Amino acid sequence: MARMHRIDLPFCLYHVISRTNSGEIAFTGKREMDKFLGYLEKYSKIFNFRIHAWCLMPNHFHLLLESTDQARLSELMRRLLTAYTIFCNRRRGRHGHLFQGRFKSFVVDKSEYLLELSRYIHLNPARMKKQVDPEIYYGSSLRFYLKNQELPWLYTKEILSFFGGKPKKYKEFIQEGSDVVESPEISMRRFVGDMEFSKRFLKRVKKYEYNRKKYKEKEPDLERETQQAWAIVRDVARSFGLEPTQIKNALRARGRLSKARRLCIIRMRDNLPWTYKQIGRFFNIKTVNGVQKCLRAKLQ
Repeated sequence: MARMHRIDLPFCLYHVISRTNSGEIAFTGKREMDKFLGYLEKYSKIFNFRIHAWCLMPNHFHLLLESTDQARLSELMRRLLTAYTIFCNRRRGRHGHLFQGRFKSFVVDKSEYLLELSRYIHLNPARMKKQVDPEIYYGSSLRFYLKNQELPWLYTKEILSFFGGKPKKYKEFIQEGSDVVESPEISMRRFVGDMEFSKRFLKRVKKYEYNRKKYKEKEPDLERETQQAWAIVRDVARSFGLEPTQIKNALRARGRLSKARRLCIIRMRDNLPWTYKQIGRFFNIKTVNGVQKCLRAKLQ
């Protein structure tokens, strides 16, 4: 059966799940969980996503996140999984992919399932073979909800607003669902919601794809991101005693110019939501492989 086209639209709530290959352990302790969450914080800011909840389990994780004005879920997850896998490979002396090749993402009917799904995600530790109290589980965002401790990048305000902003009432809501073992309602294999919501949303997908050219032309952050790219080039140019246009337009850069160009590409990869293709377009590099070659090269 052919893979379904992933839905990646602005202003969508997603439930994302990713499992490791062959049940391998994804998070061996607090240090690895903290590292994963550090990457999640970084890339959610770069791609302008709201993080509502998470739960990091031994061999998989759940994220409840929401796009804003950009359709960049796939790129966010690619960066997140790649960065964390590289960290684990170096730390554990392993090689290859840590997670299965394709993460699962479900578009959520926010008006009906935001609360239920947050509870489902936060109760995951209670469904382990060796049950763990969800309220004290380190790898869950629940502890921040119960302490009314909103991190700068964890958006607890919206869910708690249904309970008058009182963590105690949300705790009661979580406890009321401790005996519920049913998963959220799935329709068409990619929606958390009923069939009516799924059909309505598919119409939105068709309209978005039909007008994709207009969306790209009117992309609100493109000009700002291009300015950020130029700021990176100017900063690197000052460090190397070069002109910014030299770095941007050099087709066959060598020596100091080559090092400056590579450093710009690395910094853009780490600080902009651009794909390799977009970075290549900025530097007039024709292929993605050309960009990746620059990233693999040493700066020394």
